[in-house]
Amino acid sequence: MKRHTVILLILTLASSLNIAASSADSLLRELDRVIAHKDEYAAGRRRMIDESQANLARVTDDRDLYNIYRSLYSHYRAYSGDSARWVAGRRLDVARRLGDRSRILSSHLNLAESYSLAGDYYQALEILDSLPRDQMESYHLRYLYTVYGITYDRMAKADGIRSNSIAYERKEAAYLDSTLNLSDDSQPDYYYLYASHLAQAGHSADALKVLDAAARNSGYEPTSADLTLRASICRSLHDTQAEIEALAQAAIIDLRNGVRDYSALPALALLLSDRGDASRAYQYIRCALDDAYLCNAKSRTHEILELIPAIDTSYHEIELQRIRTQWILVAVITLLAIVLGLCLLYARRKIKLVHEYSARLNRSNAELQHSNRLLEESNREKVRFITEVFDAHSEYISQTEKFRSRILNLLAARQYKKIADLVESESGESAELKALYARFDTIFLRLYPGFLAEYNSIVRDDCKVDPDAGALTSELRVLALMKIGIRRSSRIAELLHYTPQTVYNYKSVIKNSMRLSKEQYDEYLASTLS
Repeated sequence: MKRHTVILLILTLASSLNIAASSADSLLRELDRVIAHKDEYAAGRRRMIDESQANLARVTDDRDLYNIYRSLYSHYRAYSGDSARWVAGRRLDVARRLGDRSRILSSHLNLAESYSLAGDYYQALEILDSLPRDQMESYHLRYLYTVYGITYDRMAKADGIRSNSIAYERKEAAYLDSTLNLSDDSQPDYYYLYASHLAQAGHSADALKVLDAAARNSGYEPTSADLTLRASICRSLHDTQAEIEALAQAAIIDLRNGVRDYSALPALALLLSDRGDASRAYQYIRCALDDAYLCNAKSRTHEILELIPAIDTSYHEIELQRIRTQWILVAVITLLAIVLGLCLLYARRKIKLVHEYSARLNRSNAELQHSNRLLEESNREKVRFITEVFDAHSEYISQTEKFRSRILNLLAARQYKKIADLVESESGESAELKALYARFDTIFLRLYPGFLAEYNSIVRDDCKVDPDAGALTSELRVLALMKIGIRRSSRIAELLHYTPQTVYNYKSVIKNSMRLSKEQYDEYLASTLS
C-alpha cells in the first residue's frame, strides 16, 4: 500500500512538471511569434502618436493643447525617450501659460520622469528636489515618490560601486513605502506596491500571495510591471519555471503594446542563456538592444550591453559545438570514403564495377572538397562577423565609460553647467552615426565586392562611382539596403537615421541615374547580389 502511494506521488509530481514545462514552452513560442511581428505592434503605437500630433495643429485653446501633450507623453514615455522629454517640456510651457499650479507640478514630474528614463538621473533628481511638496495634492505626491523610486532603482543597477548601489536601493525602498502609505486597495497599483514592499522586506512567499489575491479579482489584468515583479519573487523562491512564464508574459505585453524600454525580455534572455537555450537568448537580447537603441534609453542600453557578453559566449559555444559535430561527420564520411576505396581495390578484377565505383568516388571527393571550401569560408565569415560585433560592443562600452568618467570628474568639481552642456551636445551622436555608416559600408562591401562594379555597368557615365572606393555614398547606402530586401522607405529611414522624404529623394536619384526600363530596374532589385 505504501509503495503504491509513493508511486502515485511520483507520477503526480512528474505530471505537474510536464504541464509546467509545456506551459513555459507554449509562452516562449508565442513570444517568438510576437517578436516576428513586433514592427506591426509598433506601427499601432505610431498611429496613436500620429493622431495626437495631427490634433496639435487643430487646437487653439491651451487647455486642449495641454491635454493633447499629456496624451502624447503617455504614448512616447516608453517608446522614444527624446520625444517624451520634448513633449514634457512643451506641456510645461502650456501649463505655465495657463498659470495652473496643479498642471505645472504634473508637467514638472513628467519632465523629471523623462530625464530618469533616459538615464539623466541627476537632472531628474534636481527637478524632483526643487518641487514644493507642501503645494502638492495626494496624487502629485504619489507620482513624485514613484519617480524617485524609478530613478534610484535605475541608479542602483547602473552604479558599479556596491556601497552606492546599496544606498540607492535603500532610498528606492523608502520611496516605495511612502507611495504605499498614500495608496489603498481601490487603486490599480496597490497590490503591486504592497507586494514590492513585502518582497524587499524578504517576505517573498507573502508577496506572491498578494499578487495571487489580485489575480483573483474580477476585471484584473496583470501589467508588465506586475509580471516582472512576480518573476523576481519566483526567482527568490527558486521557482525557475514560474519565473520564465512570468517574464515571457511580461515581454509579450510589452511588445504588443509597442513598448521599447522594458526589462522583462533582457532578463528572460539571460535566464534562458543560463539554461542552455542560447539561440533563443541571443534572439531576445538582440531584439531588446535594438529597441533600447530606437528608444534612446541610455540606462537600458547600458544594462543590456552588460548582459550581451555572457549570452554571446554561450551562443558561440553552441555554434562551436555544432561546427565540431560537422567536422566529426566529415571525418566519418572521409573514413567511409577510404573504406570504399579499399573495397574498390579489392574488386579490381571487375573492371566495369571498378569504373563505376571510381566515378562515384571522384564525385564524392569533389563534393567533399567543395563542402570543405564552403565550410572554411563560412567559418572565416563567422569569425569576421563575431569580431565586428565585439568591436562594436567594445567601442560603445569604451565611449560610455569615457563619458561616465568625464561626468564623474565634472560632478566632483561641481561643474554642473559643463555637465548640462555635455549631456545636451549632439556631437557624440553624429560621430556614432558616422561610425555606424562606416561599419555598414565595410561589412556590405566585404560581402558583396562586386556591388560597385555592377552598379557602374547599369548607370549613365556621369553617375559612375569609383569601383575601388571603400565606402558607399548616401544614395548607394539606400540602394544597398534595397538590394538585400529592405524596400520600405520608413524601414530604411529607421536604419540609416534619414527622414522618409530623404530616402524617397535618394530612390528617385538612383532610378533616374540608371539606363534601365522600369521592368529591368525591378529585375535588378530582385536579382541576387554578386
